[in-house]
Amino acid sequence: MNHGRHNIYYADGDLKSTRAVQAVLDRADAAVSCFTDPEECLKAIRDAGCRLLVTNVPEPAVEGIKLLTRVRHIAPWLPVIMLVEPGQIDTAVQAMKAGATDCLERPPQTSRLLAAVNQALHRTDVTTPSKPLTEVEQAVLHLVLEGKTNGEIAAGLHRSRRTVEVHRANIMTKLGARHIVDLVRHAGLAGLTDK
Repeated sequence: MNHGRHNIYYADGDLKSTRAVQAVLDRADAAVSCFTDPEECLKAIRDAGCRLLVTNVPEPAVEGIKLLTRVRHIAPWLPVIMLVEPGQIDTAVQAMKAGATDCLERPPQTSRLLAAVNQALHRTDVTTPSKPLTEVEQAVLHLVLEGKTNGEIAAGLHRSRRTVEVHRANIMTKLGARHIVDLVRHAGLAGLTDK
């Protein structure tokens, strides 16, 4: 469901490559924000959220995989398309195991990148939070999913009952849930439940 332009982040340490990929992503009817610093990208995901992250995996691949792992911790529902060096099958396999939605060789063919972007954006639906849950909201969500009452959650997190109610309301809004059954379903679809 598209209520306007999708917000896509692109992370790549190479400014020249960033401009080339941004030109392609601009064709996907998306608002594209580019980052050459992974920390700035992670901060933006935490603070503002996005619908898709496209990132380059430089060699050695460990840095790109580390970024993907950190993104998975912050926003487990966020689709991530990884761009890998040609012939780096091991890197692509590592990225997919770490939770990448798709892997494409660099430089990506325009049609393949646009197809991957469109597929990833269509997989995100109204159950995907527009903003990531805070750490406290994640803790409250996990306790709600365990069947705890607001009073039990408040005692366990050393917060007031009213504060827990506010966090719970924020979670419901971010996940687009109308009631507890919706919350459980949407949390599962967004990858926010324990495996």
